[in-house]
Amino acid sequence: MPEGATFNKPFVVIGEEDVISGFQALGFRVYAVKENETDETVLAEALAPDTAICLVQDNIYQSAREELDKYRSLPLPVFIPFAKDAGMALLESLVKDVRLRAIGTF
Repeated sequence: MPEGATFNKPFVVIGEEDVISGFQALGFRVYAVKENETDETVLAEALAPDTAICLVQDNIYQSAREELDKYRSLPLPVFIPFAKDAGMALLESLVKDVRLRAIGTF
């Protein structure tokens, strides 16, 4: 656990407002952004030192990939993409990327 992190609300959801509104009722911190747009200030606020897991809507994950990659060398937060239509293509692509980095093959 990073020094000084309290993890009061370690779960964050970033996505389109109509998709993420239900997560707020579950106690997640939610940050609404417009489709395929990610404001750097939203990321900075969402990724506070106490953020452990960040669910990111897949289309936003794709458009913010370069910004999110800046956190890749850190142990936290962990980014998990999700799709509003329950598609698995992005997650499968990420698993292949991790597998390729870890063992050098799919």
